[in-house]
Amino acid sequence: MGRYAGFVNHSHHRVLYKNKMYPTALHLLEAMKFSQRPDLQERIRTCADVNDMYPLSASFQEHVRPDWGHMFLKTMEEVLALKFKQHPSLRALLLGTGLADIVYADANSYWGEGPLGEGANELGKALVRVRDRLRLESER
Repeated sequence: MGRYAGFVNHSHHRVLYKNKMYPTALHLLEAMKFSQRPDLQERIRTCADVNDMYPLSASFQEHVRPDWGHMFLKTMEEVLALKFKQHPSLRALLLGTGLADIVYADANSYWGEGPLGEGANELGKALVRVRDRLRLESER
């Protein structure tokens, strides 16, 4: 991924949310699944290794907020927006992509382009929406 490695949720760019610092955007996104359980949110926020995030979050699956299936893309976009607003060099890099499509070259068929290039590329699409929002905000 090289130059654009900071675009992924698990890049080492801290995100401040409600006066708490999250080690990565992924930490914040996963914590937001558990809006009714601050104790679980805190365990996720303080998870030291991003690779332990999914198993930890999965162990709390019965506590996921009921509307998560409908909210997670919008929530991810909000988390990405916070990340890019809080890291000016990342924001500049994202804005520097101009009007280009952004494709997450990952084997995951939902977040990325998938193994055959036919994936949903939801991360890439979310990054384009965040870029468009940031561009509009900078023009005001």
